[in-house]
Amino acid sequence: MIKTHPAADVPPSEPGGEPVILDRSHHPISRRDIDPDALKVLYRLHRHGFLAYLVGGAVRDLLLRKTPYDFDIGTDARPNQIKRLFRNAFLIGRRFRLAHIHFQGGKVIEVSTFRSDPELEPETESPAVGETGPESVPAAPPVLSREEGESAAEAPADREPGAGRRRPPGHPIAYGTPREDAFRRDITINALFYDIATFNVIDYVGGLEDIAARRIRVIGDPVARYTEDPVRIWRVLRHAARLDFSLEAETGRAIEPCRDLLRTASGARLYEELNKDLKWGAARPLLEMMRAHALLPILFGLAGRAYQESAGMFGRLGALLDILDHAVAAGDELSSTEIYSLFYWPWLEPRLAAAEGDRFKAIHEVVESASMAVLVPAAVRANVVQTLLIVDHMLQALETGRMRWSLRKRVHYREASRVLSLILRATPGREPDPFERLFVQKFPGPAAAPGRRRRPRRRRDRHRNAGPRPL
Repeated sequence: MIKTHPAADVPPSEPGGEPVILDRSHHPISRRDIDPDALKVLYRLHRHGFLAYLVGGAVRDLLLRKTPYDFDIGTDARPNQIKRLFRNAFLIGRRFRLAHIHFQGGKVIEVSTFRSDPELEPETESPAVGETGPESVPAAPPVLSREEGESAAEAPADREPGAGRRRPPGHPIAYGTPREDAFRRDITINALFYDIATFNVIDYVGGLEDIAARRIRVIGDPVARYTEDPVRIWRVLRHAARLDFSLEAETGRAIEPCRDLLRTASGARLYEELNKDLKWGAARPLLEMMRAHALLPILFGLAGRAYQESAGMFGRLGALLDILDHAVAAGDELSSTEIYSLFYWPWLEPRLAAAEGDRFKAIHEVVESASMAVLVPAAVRANVVQTLLIVDHMLQALETGRMRWSLRKRVHYREASRVLSLILRATPGREPDPFERLFVQKFPGPAAAPGRRRRPRRRRDRHRNAGPRPL
């Protein structure tokens, strides 16, 4: 390890400290492990005189010898300069514009300009060419050839409403340096940079030390950072759960005084965060950490309170989330309806067992009464109700041996069959109808086999054309 900060009283996690730098011989990152299209973007930026760093989670995962989900890039090039360099780039966002560079197969490489805290370094927007970096950026953008992997279609104009007007005073564009960009990130292990020019890993915030210690640490004062954005609490726990890391002491202690702030977060944003965890795996360890910090009632309402207070019910949920995590790891694609049906089931099951009368009404009332801060869309909730109603019929059929096979005509029958298989067999099943297999195994014989009942044949009247019958 090469340390360029000599002062012992200025640790790398302080803004005044010098970075820790790992040269190529001291880290495992190889260009062979980086997405080829990301490498093309990095090298093009570098060739035109800009800083080009692989940033964020990709560096963390490569250091841990994991496969990154995506490859994001940081640069000192301004958004319009990036647009000039890449014909297949689309600029998105209003306050901070990001470049999404599109490649064949729907792949998108995100390129962001280094940012700083606008209160610390106010700055007004200036013309794109010559802002930072070389002034010799060509007016005509170089084009990635088909051999280089660029999309064949030229990017259409992507001007936003009002993009042609100058930004009014008081709205600074807070572009900054790599150091400033590192300190505005959430946690230390996500603030590491890989420099394509030198192949060095650059650490301004102590992320390398935290990776070695297998811990999650917020950059700066945790209470202040959680207050700025309460969803950081969720992300801190997510990374600890996925990587099996511990929480640094101050990072963990600050959750309790700040956890109620999660109620003020956008329900739609919380739903996006939950989707990431249910669909990407490691859902069980995350919810276990949430339960340890008493977050379940805050995020999931009455259902969360039940999961928080009942060890048995949470154990049932944990078992289903384990099944879900294994299905995700095995490459089984589950729909949102199937995933949320599993999430609701442990809370619904005892209430459904005590319900009388209309089963649809009972399931609907239970799902709608959860009062969750996580705003599950109404369409998803409606699909869950229909799916779990069919699951309820299937469970009754496995007890009685009588099944209404007309349910096969319903839209959510297939999803219900897979959900039941996940609940009873811990697998979604590879067959077209996992429930049918379970039913026939338990009730063998032609009488139990599903299928359309044959209507009795009508007897043909042999004397139909023979005139009137004799008396």
